[in-house]
Amino acid sequence: MKLLPDRPTIEFLRKEAKDLLAVLRETRPEASLAEAQRALAGEYGLRDWPALKAEVERRAAVPPAAPDGLAEALAAAFGLGAAVAPPKAVKFTAMGRCWDLKTDRGRWLAVTVFDWITNDQAELGASLRDAAVAAGVRAPVGVRSPGGRFIESVQGANWRVHEWLEVGPEPALPVSIAVARRAGATYGMLHALELPSDEPMHWYLTQRHTEADWYRLRDRARAAGKPWAERLDALLPTFLDLHTIEPDVPGRLSLCNRNLISTHVRQSRDGELVVMEWDFAGALTPELELGSGLTQWVLRPSINPKAMAAFREGYAEQREWPKLDLSSFGVGVTGWLNWTYNSICEAVDPEDPDHADFAEREAVGVLDRPLTRQALEDLLAI
Repeated sequence: MKLLPDRPTIEFLRKEAKDLLAVLRETRPEASLAEAQRALAGEYGLRDWPALKAEVERRAAVPPAAPDGLAEALAAAFGLGAAVAPPKAVKFTAMGRCWDLKTDRGRWLAVTVFDWITNDQAELGASLRDAAVAAGVRAPVGVRSPGGRFIESVQGANWRVHEWLEVGPEPALPVSIAVARRAGATYGMLHALELPSDEPMHWYLTQRHTEADWYRLRDRARAAGKPWAERLDALLPTFLDLHTIEPDVPGRLSLCNRNLISTHVRQSRDGELVVMEWDFAGALTPELELGSGLTQWVLRPSINPKAMAAFREGYAEQREWPKLDLSSFGVGVTGWLNWTYNSICEAVDPEDPDHADFAEREAVGVLDRPLTRQALEDLLAI
């Protein structure tokens, strides 16, 4: 589910709708602007264009305020100089809110990260990022604190800071043929690095909840009075069917981004892609990362054959396209199941209002457009 920035504008929405219309017309020339507007509203978890405009107006009227002392604390922790203005909210993500921070030394993007993203994990991502940038991938520059760390604890949360980079929005879904080709090329450049990794794959990509866990989660949703609880119940056989798709993991693994998805990418002024997120980097195979990535780039909101062809063409410009089968989606399936489970858990029992809104939208989104075995089989058949 797409999330609006914290300070959206109507002009921002209109441009997104026009961009989406151009994408829709790549496959259906008769698509209308009204259709694109409805589709965009749906991507943001809202019923129609008027509801989306109303949400933008609501957010613009009361933007989030930074906690007292946050700017000064971040500037001190990362050695950024003296804060010259209150930080401005940029966007809420699954990891927390991002802030635009200005100091007498420049402009920065400060983001909270998951607790498991330690400095060692950030160093791993930085090593992949540096190699990728040398190969031609675009990415922001991370800031080290005076102690030489990428991750610092500030006001009870783990933070990381990037130099500010002027970029456009994340790609609209479905992605255009041009964006799909660029995404494929980015994957190809990363996989062509062939950086070996002897670390184990992250548990989030290997461990799944049991059947009993899913039924208990359904009962919790019912007890919480969630309007989508029965939809969850009806989909449980589909989720459990996905459990039969297991990854084929060979002995040799490579260092991969592992979360190169559309929400972690921005478009530069010249249309190239900028990969914003590297802290999820770790061991995987090109086949497993491609299987996971394709579920994000060419299956959302539905299967997109033209985008699939363009993605493969972009990848093949950098590296030979590997042979994929159903097992290639094994890690992507595990990640999707865990994301779905955790989003529903958070929607049932949120930790704060921001997470409650985020999780509710995600829960509705994954239940409206579930991943299925049939969709994966159809993707392989293209």
